[in-house]
Amino acid sequence: MKLLLAFFCFCGFTLFTVEGVGSEIMKRSFCVSLSSKPLPVHSVKSYTIEEGPMKAVIFVTRRGFKICADPEVNWAKTVIRSVDGRLKRKNMIQTKPTGSQPPTGRTMTMSGKPSLM
Repeated sequence: MKLLLAFFCFCGFTLFTVEGVGSEIMKRSFCVSLSSKPLPVHSVKSYTIEEGPMKAVIFVTRRGFKICADPEVNWAKTVIRSVDGRLKRKNMIQTKPTGSQPPTGRTMTMSGKPSLM
């Protein structure tokens, strides 16, 4: 009985320590073919560049479709520049400084009581 218990403990320990070996997480999507048909710039929401079995840019459309293309063709470069410009403008609008607050005519003392100027 003790031998059987020791065997199960050994097997459990072995499974726990060997789990990390060879369990690399595969990417959910990768390109197996490249589209040669140009995409309309306005339909592309974002993109990522993958360097797996083949170098490719994965365009994500506004409807959520993923389309692979060669990042070296002219139309893909144009779409990448357009998306980058769109994201840059969006970030500039979001991080626009608000400016200073208008004076209120009151000051705070160290005791926390307001006093009029």
